Amino acid sequence: MENYFDMGPSLSGKWKHFVYLDVEELQLASLLNRHQVHAKCEQVMQKENEEYLLIAVKVLKKDEDKFLKALEDLKGKMLLCGHRDYEERAGTLIQELRESLREDLAREGKVYLPTGKRARIQTV
Repeated sequence: MENYFDMGPSLSGKWKHFVYLDVEELQLASLLNRHQVHAKCEQVMQKENEEYLLIAVKVLKKDEDKFLKALEDLKGKMLLCGHRDYEERAGTLIQELRESLREDLAREGKVYLPTGKRARIQTV
């Protein structure tokens, strides 16, 4: 299951925007450091009564492959930290995000990033 959603490149092409699933302890932070990924958090979102957070980040385009590797490593780290339902919840929440973005695109013809700028999503 996917634990992230690719929101597309920035207008400058220097950054890629992603939304991924994490917990309050931000387990991905140490993995980003280990993989030497330059990323900036843009927004943290959480549903009521939900253990997991959806975190919007932007990653330098040149670090995209390392970022995706860190996200793959995050799945194992979550298991080790006792979050046994991580992959299942990630799949569900990312699918809900996809559907919400699809509705926004159908209704408004565009989707906005957490920064307020328009996303350049090719496919949802």
